[in-house]
Amino acid sequence: MRKIYFLSAAFLIFTGLYTVSAQSFSYQHDTVILNYTGTGLVNLPDYVVNPSTIVTDSVQLSWKVIATDFPADWQGATGICDNNLCYNFSNLWPTTIKYSSQYPNGTGDFHLQTALTTTSPAFDASSGCHYVTVRAHNYNIPTDSATMTFIVRKNCAATNVNNTKPAEDFVLYPNPAYNELNVVYDASLDVKNIAVYNIIGKVMSVYKVSGTSANLNIENIPSGIYFLRLYNSTGSVILTRKFTRQ
Repeated sequence: MRKIYFLSAAFLIFTGLYTVSAQSFSYQHDTVILNYTGTGLVNLPDYVVNPSTIVTDSVQLSWKVIATDFPADWQGATGICDNNLCYNFSNLWPTTIKYSSQYPNGTGDFHLQTALTTTSPAFDASSGCHYVTVRAHNYNIPTDSATMTFIVRKNCAATNVNNTKPAEDFVLYPNPAYNELNVVYDASLDVKNIAVYNIIGKVMSVYKVSGTSANLNIENIPSGIYFLRLYNSTGSVILTRKFTRQ
């Protein structure tokens, strides 16, 4: 297996006041996307942040990868770093729990590193659009948790969708899904509503959305094959994708 050497992570420091009832941390972004081009090691940053002005205690995280579709050659060229260590992907998947150092005031560094193409030694990973999702918990308060997803795109095929937008402007994960389904889409798609249909065309759920991503609760939908349809502000179908609910 290829070896990767990672740099140590740095801290970002913020201040506040403490209360037990306040959430001690979250991620700066629930989804971050890297369009990988060129050669060498690239960082895809996200940060643990203090979402409240009334938290000052340090926070230690227990975290693990909970879902990914990275192919084997991507896993050998990728790692995830907290503020304590950087871990090669082979040491993370599928359920290994890692423990960070204390994040002062609930803030600090957390990021993905990947080297999908290198010149020395010569290596070129396969192309594609893939994701990895991480869930972290406050070590002292297990109910205090946050989830974030890194999406990496390398030479994604520019397959047209409705002859207007490339397929890489939309990402759906995980698939198969269990209780949650995440979608990420380009702002120019003007997505306002997302609907889930069964295979005979019955509407199962409709979600009003904003921004460029959505987390859909599908726990009340029976297991089976479904279609996800995205609608814009005029009510037109922008895109349709199939997924499986397990």
